[in-house]
Amino acid sequence: MKNMAFRVPGFLPQKSTLLLMLGAFLSYTGMYAVRKAFLAGQYTGLELYGMDFKTILVISQVLGYMCSKFVGIKFVSEMTNQKRAQSLVLLVGFGLLMLLAFALVPMWLKPLALFLNGLPLGMVFGLVFSYLEGRKNTELLAAALSATFIFSTGFVKTVGVWLMQGFGVGEFVMPFLTGAVFFPVFLVSVRMLNRSGQRSAEDLSLRSERSPMDARARLDFLRKHGWVFGGLVVVYVLLTVVRDFRDNFMVEFWAELGMQHKPEMITLTEIPVAVLVLVVTAFGVLIRDNRKAFNYGMLLSLCCCVGIVLLTRLFDSGAVSPVGWMVMNGVGLYLPYILFHCLIFERFVAMLRFTGNVGFLFYMADALGYTGSVGVMLFKEFSDSPLTWVNFLGDLNQTAGVVMAGVCVLTLALLQTRSRKRPEFSLHS
Repeated sequence: MKNMAFRVPGFLPQKSTLLLMLGAFLSYTGMYAVRKAFLAGQYTGLELYGMDFKTILVISQVLGYMCSKFVGIKFVSEMTNQKRAQSLVLLVGFGLLMLLAFALVPMWLKPLALFLNGLPLGMVFGLVFSYLEGRKNTELLAAALSATFIFSTGFVKTVGVWLMQGFGVGEFVMPFLTGAVFFPVFLVSVRMLNRSGQRSAEDLSLRSERSPMDARARLDFLRKHGWVFGGLVVVYVLLTVVRDFRDNFMVEFWAELGMQHKPEMITLTEIPVAVLVLVVTAFGVLIRDNRKAFNYGMLLSLCCCVGIVLLTRLFDSGAVSPVGWMVMNGVGLYLPYILFHCLIFERFVAMLRFTGNVGFLFYMADALGYTGSVGVMLFKEFSDSPLTWVNFLGDLNQTAGVVMAGVCVLTLALLQTRSRKRPEFSLHS
């Protein structure tokens, strides 16, 4: 019984678990309101320097967010427990102030305001996740955080559209007002996270110690485990590119599909995606063996990669409805994306028994992922492609899906080969 792979684990004390789950969900929802609300506007008919104005805004903010990920490699991986809460409030507060600037400055400065808005926000995830990682039920806790990726991104856009359509709020003021509505909730959620319990001795024995990583520790990790980690990064980068494109232009997709007057669709269609993805992901908490849990995440990711290719072809042939495709496409993209956040990177570190933190892995992968995201948006803008938003997303799905499936297979094969040569790859905890 001792070596069984599956086991229903004991949980943290109920109060601490609820504080962590609710605090994580609400804090990242508050950040998303500051980061994503401007996407509810379409800014139709506006151009700057001969480019579509919304595309410029998206690229500007993602560039800031991308820079934030590179800074986060050092900032998040070296963050101490004592400074996390204060840092979270300062980062999101500065992002909100830049939305006020976005509302007030002239047109040609608005992209700069959104660049500065994105600059601090990319580090929020790593700081929030640092409260959750390295626990025996991290998958369950991280599922609550990851729910924001699916539900909250649609919810804040719905609130933004509601402010514009119901109260006549302008497109440039709407992002600040949406962020301001959520900011008090964000402050409460940070306090909840800060009052949660510390990791127990059982947590440390099951998942490995988590501590800040200096430059020497980061290089040591890459030297020992860089090849397998590199395969994971390739898959994560492609997932980020496609998911980010789908998320950034969701309003345009629904407008092309004839549902521009139904803003509730942005949220309603994401609810089944969130429920299915989070249930499947949270199941990983039942797998005690770190190697088996890692394989579970990778094999599910492989299935999703194949699935998005097949479903997109069925949609192109008319065999799947637009709503059905958007929902299933969301599942196919978000399930592996959230598995990386909740399970794959967490169990990779635990499997290796490497003393460090998951934040370093996330920020290495995220920095490259958002670089790719910017590249795709620039290509879409300057390539003079005749493809519609929906067709461009479909092509991204099929190309990325094939490459990701191949890399998943190669990464699992490499891990299996190296586990025969290096004992740390064979560890089961």
